[in-house]
Amino acid sequence: MRNVIRTNMKTRKRIDRFIEDAVVRFAYWISETEWRGKERDCINRFATDFLLPAVHSDAAVKSYSQIRIECGVPQPACFTRPSCSKDLVIWRNPLDVAWDENWTPVTVPWVVMEWKTRRKGHFDEMFDEHDIHWLTEFSLQNPDAFGYAVTVDFRRTSRLVHCAKVSRGRVAVKRSLARTDQGG
Repeated sequence: MRNVIRTNMKTRKRIDRFIEDAVVRFAYWISETEWRGKERDCINRFATDFLLPAVHSDAAVKSYSQIRIECGVPQPACFTRPSCSKDLVIWRNPLDVAWDENWTPVTVPWVVMEWKTRRKGHFDEMFDEHDIHWLTEFSLQNPDAFGYAVTVDFRRTSRLVHCAKVSRGRVAVKRSLARTDQGG
């Protein structure tokens, strides 16, 4: 039993590091470029340029097909609909999907990421309240899965990327990375 717990903790740390390293690389890249994009642009850029290159046989994520954009997942019980689409999802296995043979959403993904971008006049909070609520409920009902809320802030001369990890109902802000126009 101890070996199973130790293996689960090690696997959990590996996927944490896989995601968090990619978010840090993305944040530094955002801070060093003048590139701008809306939410879907950021998600696609993150997935293709920062997650996919890290996929290999020794990584936490071993197959490109474990990573999905706008993917259906089972919804926490406190929400009305049985399923919903999430911005970026990582499955434990390459062929995993939410649906069973009756098209009922039953398989829970390993990681769910929700993204937002801030532009002048749009969305002033660090993280979207609905996303944090959803990820909190999801992680409470599925303690072996967890979520991340990511916000990319293009509103100021400082370009920020905020990241919060949601695990077992707890929210922890992991990163707030920035650059000023003076190169700092």
